Amino acid sequence: MDIPERFLDRSSESDEDDKWSLAARTENGLDLKLGRGQVLPKGFKISGRQYGEVKLGFCLSKGTLEVEVICAKDICPKEKDEPDTYVKTYLRDGERWLQKRKTKVIRHTRNPQYRQTLKYNSCDVLGRNLLIMLWAKKQGFESNQGLGGAEVNLDLLPLTHLTVDWYTLFPIHTLGTQTADSP
Repeated sequence: MDIPERFLDRSSESDEDDKWSLAARTENGLDLKLGRGQVLPKGFKISGRQYGEVKLGFCLSKGTLEVEVICAKDICPKEKDEPDTYVKTYLRDGERWLQKRKTKVIRHTRNPQYRQTLKYNSCDVLGRNLLIMLWAKKQGFESNQGLGGAEVNLDLLPLTHLTVDWYTLFPIHTLGTQTADSP
């Protein structure tokens, strides 16, 4: 699937949009760049491991929130084999996870190009967060492996115009799931 033209046009973005980007200071005093509206996971501690980033676009159009999963980069940098990956999203209402959507599997790359639009009804997103999780598809009876995830507070995004940003991935367990296996 091709990326819709509105997700490619970055001319509408300006320095004014930088106010939506966040930098979080960790307990160790290190600055960590977060995407627009991204929520820092509770209890997250800096480790030497990197989980990569995912590039997302958000746009509210005709009563529908369109989440464009564009690409990911720098995933599994230390593994020998290149993973088969997909992205799974949920709306989060408190501790409940609602309305799962997922992309197709992209095979054998650490820098997958998804270029897929996931849609949610706009009345379902108000006051909720969006969980974005990157998964490695395993063969046979093995459980799929969580590679990293991010949480975005949709109320903090300027959804009236296109918002595109990179979102830092954190360990899957920091998003409130008890396991690194696919829910």
